Amino acid sequence: MHTLDEQQTTHFLKEVGLSAPSGTGFAFCDPHPRIFYGWHSHEYDQLLYSVHGMVHLETSDANYALPAARAAWIPAGLPHRTQLTDAEGISLYLAPSSSSPTEGRLRFLIVDTLLREMILHARRWQPGSAKDDAVAQSYFSTLSLICAERLTEEEPLRLPRVHDAAISRAMEYAIANLAQAQATQAAAAAHLSERSLRRRFSEVTGMSWQNWLTQAKILTAMRLLAEGERVTETALQVGFSSLSAFAQAFARITGETPSAYRTRLYRRH
Repeated sequence: MHTLDEQQTTHFLKEVGLSAPSGTGFAFCDPHPRIFYGWHSHEYDQLLYSVHGMVHLETSDANYALPAARAAWIPAGLPHRTQLTDAEGISLYLAPSSSSPTEGRLRFLIVDTLLREMILHARRWQPGSAKDDAVAQSYFSTLSLICAERLTEEEPLRLPRVHDAAISRAMEYAIANLAQAQATQAAAAAHLSERSLRRRFSEVTGMSWQNWLTQAKILTAMRLLAEGERVTETALQVGFSSLSAFAQAFARITGETPSAYRTRLYRRH
């Protein structure tokens, strides 16, 4: 893993021309398939798409996973950290405009054939090459409008951060014990009754305990599969008693089965 801390990330962004953007938009292809960028933000909105591989994103309030056939919209000025795991990442940087989404939070959208081809085609305009290109200006303006239209179509894989000490203890227990994590044990770790845990968890996170636990299991499973773990062992490590239950939960959240996900990752090697 090529790891950049916050200062190194800032230097890298300047070096590759991302710290002083110009024009309506441009593209940037990550130079390393395994890279971690420290805390940073951009002056332009960022559309991050993984052609293949795993991308993890972190903001001040949550951790996210970027699965296949989706892209992350990172608004201008939002501090975040990014990790690519055996991934080919393409980022499009779009000048904020009146059509840009106004919510200052990370959001996800489905990438269909049209949007995928537009993202791939945009690679022709690297930093500094599109400023005075009329075609590029029209292209990125249109792309920004398409993204704005589609941003509410998909919920991201996310694990919210909380400041509630009891709920934090329950989360920490579950993450450390995914293979056997149950609400009863998590409630005991939080010094709450199971009923109080479920009620308070929903109030604090906006998610039910069970939905959060499933998200945590699938996020961990995606990381394990990306690191080369086999499907059967992964299912057991994250607490699924059967492969069919694991496959159904994984496909419901990511849009593909664990086997297909793993095969797609390692077909590239």
